[in-house]
Amino acid sequence: MLKKRNFLAFLLSIMSGFLLLFKGIQGPTEFYFFILNYVSSLLSAGIIRSILLFGLLVLIVLSSLGGLTVIAGGFFILKNQVSFGRFLIGVGAGISVFFVFVLLIPLFTSGDVFSVFNQYSVLGWIGLFLAFLARLIVR
Repeated sequence: MLKKRNFLAFLLSIMSGFLLLFKGIQGPTEFYFFILNYVSSLLSAGIIRSILLFGLLVLIVLSSLGGLTVIAGGFFILKNQVSFGRFLIGVGAGISVFFVFVLLIPLFTSGDVFSVFNQYSVLGWIGLFLAFLARLIVR
């Protein structure tokens, strides 16, 4: 049986995904590239390094798809694959508690509210908020 919360999260993720696609917003690929370079320099050639690099490359691909990954996460939530759907929404939109704080740090340090909001535009921020809301309400 379909839960109302899951259906609402599905609708929010669809709206969010289209807004993120429209504005061209994607997840934090730069952060994943930073980790990829760090892991590459830290570990020598071996099976552990290869597995870590493959996992990071998968995250980079999913994150760079942005809104499509959020929409796919919504469909997984609709099919009661809630954990994987939440994961895809988080990776596609770059939304987690940590990254929300990273996005809001320039707001408090610079004091220039408009430049921070102009970074993603109003539609982009609405899309990010809807993705965050979809992750919160799903069970």
